[in-house]
Amino acid sequence: MDRKAWIVVTICSILLIFNIMSGRKNAAELDEKEAAAKKAIEQAEAENPKETPGVLDASNEPTEPVTETTGELLPHTFATPEASFLLSSLEGGIESVEFLNELSVHDHDVRVHMNDLGVNRIGALTTSSGEILDKRFYSVKESSEDSITYIGKTTNNLGVEKTWTKVSEGAGADYRLHFSLKLTNLGDTGIDLGDMAIAAGSAAPVFEGERPNYLTFFWREGDEYDSEAGTYFEGGFFSKEKSEYREAKEDRVEFSGVENQFFATIVSPDAPYPATVRVSPKKITLKPPRALEGKGATLLNNYLSLPNETLAGNSAKVIEFDIFVGPKNNALIRSLDGEKAEVMDYGFFGWISNLLNWTLNKLSNLFGGEGNDWSWGWAVVVLTLIIRTLMWPLHAKSTRTMKRMSKLQPKMAKLKEKYADDPNKMNQETMKLYREFGVNPMGGCLPMLLQIPIFFGFFTMLQYAVELRNEPFLWWVTDLSQPDTVTYVMGLPINPLPFLMAITMVLQMKVTPKTGDKMQQRIFMLMPLIFFFFCYNFASALALYWTTQNIFSIAQTWFMQKMPEPELKTNKKAGKKSWMQKLAEKAELAQKAREAGQGRPGAGGGQQQQKPKKPRGPKTGG
Repeated sequence: MDRKAWIVVTICSILLIFNIMSGRKNAAELDEKEAAAKKAIEQAEAENPKETPGVLDASNEPTEPVTETTGELLPHTFATPEASFLLSSLEGGIESVEFLNELSVHDHDVRVHMNDLGVNRIGALTTSSGEILDKRFYSVKESSEDSITYIGKTTNNLGVEKTWTKVSEGAGADYRLHFSLKLTNLGDTGIDLGDMAIAAGSAAPVFEGERPNYLTFFWREGDEYDSEAGTYFEGGFFSKEKSEYREAKEDRVEFSGVENQFFATIVSPDAPYPATVRVSPKKITLKPPRALEGKGATLLNNYLSLPNETLAGNSAKVIEFDIFVGPKNNALIRSLDGEKAEVMDYGFFGWISNLLNWTLNKLSNLFGGEGNDWSWGWAVVVLTLIIRTLMWPLHAKSTRTMKRMSKLQPKMAKLKEKYADDPNKMNQETMKLYREFGVNPMGGCLPMLLQIPIFFGFFTMLQYAVELRNEPFLWWVTDLSQPDTVTYVMGLPINPLPFLMAITMVLQMKVTPKTGDKMQQRIFMLMPLIFFFFCYNFASALALYWTTQNIFSIAQTWFMQKMPEPELKTNKKAGKKSWMQKLAEKAELAQKAREAGQGRPGAGGGQQQQKPKKPRGPKTGG
């Protein structure tokens, strides 16, 4: 990249770093609130041990009151090649989902779980305001390897039959269950189903390094997809801390769900209907293996109301749902029906992120896929080389343009000296000089404009690339989705790839011709330091991408230096004025006309001269 591109990328990087630091500040404030709350709870428990606990841990016990305490806890497991669904007679729903091929960041002997910290099991019945309606323990009516049916009764006199069935075929079948909810009104009085809801999953950070904005809840209403980060509940300068999100959707809700950085739970009614989406945050303590030591975090509990209709006395209704709990693998999510591809919300440059992710997957398969431990690392390297190669012609043209502009510097210096008191004339003559020698001052900007969206598209894609989890590369990188920490010194992680990235960036600067003023050169010298801190605690795949790009740029610069220097020749079309030059001349003439008009009385465009005021006589007393 040329120096202007580096400056723009630097500014964008500073903004990103500021955003990251703001997120860390919010996390730090959250930890302080957590510590204060925990201290108050411990003090309250010391005074009255029967007080309700306020900080959740990895316990399976719900924090809300339940209606019955008798019954038998009967676990039931549905196993697929990719996941293990643990169901429970407690609330008759999904207690947790274990991913068989996804390992914990801190302990590779432990698999990743979802919904294991939720207040309710998926499928539990509550009121719209969150009160428990479920019987504490359900009875098992019948069960098999592929299906189980729970029966029970709610506190509002509904007979409940919950049937969970494995999905045998279709996109994402290994991560899906079918949920059939049959409600029977056991009384003679109608019951408003719209005042009831099902628990639609929960999400918490998989490990303590996740940024707060990775935790998200989302929904699709009609033809519109929308989402909110978990930071929605935090207070700020202009808002108070929120206890929940609750909104009745007027159009049909196609699906609703929650997600963390790499995994999502999506609940979809088979027959979409207008529903109320409610999300309740809870303060929790992440414990090993999610964290090296206890750390405060937020848990999001999602609820979806039932259809807004009245169930007549002695009648029944069946409502069916599709439940997806799985990784946010781009190809997997995009293969699901019902526009669920929108869950992979990459933001403004999403189309670039999608294209890069697709290419990354294809390259990984080309290098052996699961049969090659380094396939994803090589995919990142080759993808970087492909991007840089495609941009080579633009970069070469930009370099030649910059070299020709540098040869115009002596002539431009004379123009600045000659028209030091007339900026408009100087700009006009400068444009004339560019046109005379066929130099386009904007010619070096196109590669810069292309590199910025590619960089941010790549950056965003890597944030959610679950494919890179636990994927090794080189001899020390064990997980491309995490920093490549090899050891700790005085509590600080030592990550080699960011050091290698900074070194290659310095080498690139050494071989790049110095242009611009001293201020630009000083900013340019800070680039390695800025990007070093930017990439240090991010996914090692980003440092690998930037290091590969630096090495390519060094080779490219060396090759360009071996090519003949461009000649500064006059342009054959120099006699014809460009529209920019004509515009500049018109502006100059208009300015001169205004200045001339202001200098003589009564001239058009000049200011009207005020008549002299009549002298006022002296004031007299009384």
